[in-house]
Amino acid sequence: MLAPQPAIAGSAQAIQRPKQSKLPSVLGILGMLLVLGVGVVGAAYFFFVIKPRSEKRPVITRHEPTPQPTIKSTQNQETTPSDLGNTNTAGTEVPPYSPPSNAVQFVNSKKNLDGKLAEHYVDFSFYYPKSWQEDPKAGVPGARNFVKVERGLPPNYTLENFAVGLYASAGSVENDRAAFHALAEKLSSQFAESIGNYHKTSEGETKVGLYEGYEFRFEGLSQQTDKGQFKIWGRAIFLPPVDGGKNGVTLLMLTTSLAPELKSVDDVGEKGDLPMLLQSFRFGKQ
Repeated sequence: MLAPQPAIAGSAQAIQRPKQSKLPSVLGILGMLLVLGVGVVGAAYFFFVIKPRSEKRPVITRHEPTPQPTIKSTQNQETTPSDLGNTNTAGTEVPPYSPPSNAVQFVNSKKNLDGKLAEHYVDFSFYYPKSWQEDPKAGVPGARNFVKVERGLPPNYTLENFAVGLYASAGSVENDRAAFHALAEKLSSQFAESIGNYHKTSEGETKVGLYEGYEFRFEGLSQQTDKGQFKIWGRAIFLPPVDGGKNGVTLLMLTTSLAPELKSVDDVGEKGDLPMLLQSFRFGKQ
């Protein structure tokens, strides 16, 4: 008997920038509803030239956690990996993030949400640079993401962006872990239909600060633009619920080689501005 599969809301739609530019918007994470086990799959849309799939290449299994913050212990209690996979372990707390002076905090709110986002609402927060732009179409009635922010290049190019969508648990840590690969395959297939030369480069366990999750990374090519054809790199992370909650989140990051400090898919969330967003991400009320 198959375990129930969780639902996630990711996103893969290009941002519509001002119409005065004839250039297509190259990236953006705006809304793809993906519900596994029910058979409802939202389409992924990009303004990219669809290119023939290159010869299938191997996918590397990753076991590289991102740096995690120091844990403040309030009890003499050992923390095990299995504990972290389920909740914020009792007796520990995630230390507060010390933002730089150029940071803005986003705090999730249920106030303007409806539909699946309201049903699967979860409290979380993170910081992002003041120079980034928040998408006004996220976190409002009819939206498919709680939030989306972006670092752009005029007139309408994306350097890095970050979206947070829903993740509904399958009911237990074991069921979530069993469903991760299927979730990754489904979401990856949506990107594969829209990104030229798409290739999933790696898949496996990861961490966002203290929180254990599961991710896959991918790469592809843009359409031809006045800046030529450039590389697209992405990363999707599923973070299960913490502290006994029912809802987690899906973190989606898309970047391009137009960002001078980014050289490969391994740099997504590790270089540029995205590390601030991941390092400052916290579940819970603020």
